[in-house]
Amino acid sequence: MTRPLRTAARFGLAGAFCALAISAAPAGAMGGRGGPPSAPAQPAPAQPASAQALPAEPERLAPGQVGKPFMVDPEARAAEEKRAAEAKARAQAALSEDERRKAVQKPAAQWYRGNRVLLEIEEPSAGIKARWQFERSTANDIRVVIDEQRKAGPQRGTLLLIGQKALLTRSLQLARPGSALPAIDGPALLLNLTLRMLERAVPGGPQSLRGERVVKVADPSVAIVVDTPTAQGLFLAPWTLTGKVRPTAEGVAFDFVLRSRSRTDPDGFHSTALRGTWQLDDRAPPAFGDDLSLEGWQLHSIQPAPGDARSPSPPLWLAVPRPGFQTLGELRQALGRGWPENAPAAAAAPVPASPAKAPRP
Repeated sequence: MTRPLRTAARFGLAGAFCALAISAAPAGAMGGRGGPPSAPAQPAPAQPASAQALPAEPERLAPGQVGKPFMVDPEARAAEEKRAAEAKARAQAALSEDERRKAVQKPAAQWYRGNRVLLEIEEPSAGIKARWQFERSTANDIRVVIDEQRKAGPQRGTLLLIGQKALLTRSLQLARPGSALPAIDGPALLLNLTLRMLERAVPGGPQSLRGERVVKVADPSVAIVVDTPTAQGLFLAPWTLTGKVRPTAEGVAFDFVLRSRSRTDPDGFHSTALRGTWQLDDRAPPAFGDDLSLEGWQLHSIQPAPGDARSPSPPLWLAVPRPGFQTLGELRQALGRGWPENAPAAAAAPVPASPAKAPRP
């Protein structure tokens, strides 16, 4: 069975920018949550009854002299084998880490380091047209400015993801309290898709572009899967990516159309237009200062839903409404103290904006 082309992601948008660092690593390279697994020590083989104890004084042999067969203490042998197994595990872990580092340093990995992405998408069959502006700070905080036209109506507002534990929303029309995650899932999935398509279209990375390039990439059998912890997008094979990509003074401009097989019509195709710009700005990266006022913002904590801790399935995630803070700096200080573990959940209304001074976009 052919494996789908999958983009691995941590929560939402931070995973979109960093997906290759995870998905390009060899199997087992990242280890478990507690680090790389250690190889188990092998039990000592059974010893004959005459080999259960060492003599008080080991036999001393002259050069070239052949002595009696060496008798080994089972506990000593088990300890030695355990040390050898641990040394082997450390060597394998070091090799895996080196391979992972090399994978992250591949030219295509540069697409996931971008800190400013403007993405315009259109899916006629789904009735959606959207414009999203993504910004990522050096601390991996993410801001998304949303302007969407959907069948259900327009959606405009801003999302701010802080420390992968706090989600701030402003001016978004949420279906119900705590339903902020679906608002971020759509942009996250399509950003994941765009970065993956840039990687396939220009595997040499953005620095390899010397002029406009015509793109045509196709796969007859491997589907594209993009996901977040709370949503998944599937683009069935056969699929074809066509369009153009070119360098600009600030970064890269792209204009793609992805055609993939329809999930409802065996003979039909689904079309997704992806247009926008990609930028890696090291001189003046996006920054969200501690003095940023949180007036008018709704705060949510990102946490796993209650469930069976023994279940092997990935946890479901929730956005739990929380009482707000006055500034972004106060929120960061609370995160440093372990927020939200000790904070009460509350379906709190956003801190009202001052009528004399509207919040900055």
